[in-house]
Amino acid sequence: MKNYPWLNIKNTMEEYVDPEYYNRLLRDYIFRGKTDLEIFASNISKGKMKKALEIGCGNGRATKIFLDRADFSELCLVDLSRRMIKNAKENFPNRRDLKFECCDGLEYLEQAEEKYDFIFSLWSFSHAVHQMISRLGLAAGKERIGNLMEKMVLCNMEKRSKFFLIHFDSLSDEQKILIRQWKKNLPIFSQNKIQSPSKRFINYSLRKLQKRGIIKLDIRHLKGEPIIYKSQDEALEIFMNFHMETFFNRSLREKEVLSELKKYFLKFKRKDGLIAIRPGCFVYSFEKITN
Repeated sequence: MKNYPWLNIKNTMEEYVDPEYYNRLLRDYIFRGKTDLEIFASNISKGKMKKALEIGCGNGRATKIFLDRADFSELCLVDLSRRMIKNAKENFPNRRDLKFECCDGLEYLEQAEEKYDFIFSLWSFSHAVHQMISRLGLAAGKERIGNLMEKMVLCNMEKRSKFFLIHFDSLSDEQKILIRQWKKNLPIFSQNKIQSPSKRFINYSLRKLQKRGIIKLDIRHLKGEPIIYKSQDEALEIFMNFHMETFFNRSLREKEVLSELKKYFLKFKRKDGLIAIRPGCFVYSFEKITN
C-alpha cells in the first residue's frame, strides 16, 4: 500500500486537529450560492445584544463574522480543544468583550447560569452530541440531550433570543461513506440509512418545544455544491484527517478504511480526473417566544 506521511498524524477527540492544519484542509462549503459563513451572517440577530454564546468556536471562523456584524456586550466562546482556544485567543487579542471557556460545549450548557440573547454553533454541536451519546448509549443519550436542550431554552435564553445551528446531513454523498466508517467503532451509527442520532435527537427535542409554544422553529435542508478534490490523495487526507479526525490513523482498521474510501471516490471521479463529492446540511434557527 502507498505510504501516506499524513497518516502519522494522530489526535485525540479532545484536541481535534492542529489549527493551521485545519485551515489547510478546510474547503468552502457552498449552499444555494452562499458559503456556510454567509448563511450564518444573514442569521445573526439584529439589534443590541447583552450576551452571546458560541458552542465549538474552533479557531474563530464564525466568531470573526459575528464580531464584524453584531452589536453585543459579551461573547462567550466555548471549545473542548485547548489549542483551538489558544489559537482563537491569538486571533482576537485584547478583546475585553470576549470570554473563553475550554470545555465540552454540552457540559457547559448543563452548568451555565447565564442568559443569552443569541446562541450559535457551526457544525461542531453535532460532534459534541455524538460524543455524549457514545458515552451514554442511545436511550440515555436521547433523554440527556432532550433535557439539555430544554434547559438551554428555558434557563439560558432570554425571551426573544435566537439560536442558530448548522448540522451535517449524514445521508449526503460526502457523509454516507464517513458514517459507514464510524459505524465500525461506534455502535450509535449502526442505522446508517437514516439521519444520524444527533440530527434525530435535536429534531425531537426542538419539535417538543415548538409544540409547547416556547419557540418558533425553522429547519432548512440544503444540498451543497460539490467539493472538488484535485486527486485521490488529497481526498484521502481530508477524509481521514479532517472529517474522521485521524481516528483510524495507525489503527487496525486503517487499511480497510483507506480501501473503502478509494473505492467510493471512484463513483465521483470526473472525466478530467477531479473528484467531486456533494455535501449537505440542515440549518436550524429558532426564536424563543415565551418563557
